[in-house]
Amino acid sequence: MRIVAELVPARREQSVELGPQSTGLDLLRALGLAPDAHLLVRRDLPIPVDESLAEGDRIRVVTVASGGCDG
Repeated sequence: MRIVAELVPARREQSVELGPQSTGLDLLRALGLAPDAHLLVRRDLPIPVDESLAEGDRIRVVTVASGGCDG
């Protein structure tokens, strides 16, 4: 099945071909991205990485960052 991944903040789209029972984790692996550093969003709602994907899904892949202040 074909999924369109919108990579944020890179502002680029990538079409990915996945197997029929693929999940968000499979998408991240196909993109070469770490699951613990990315959030998946479908139709403006976050989804867990073990969520099944469907043909034609548009998934926003958001890079998350954490940090602190030295002060």
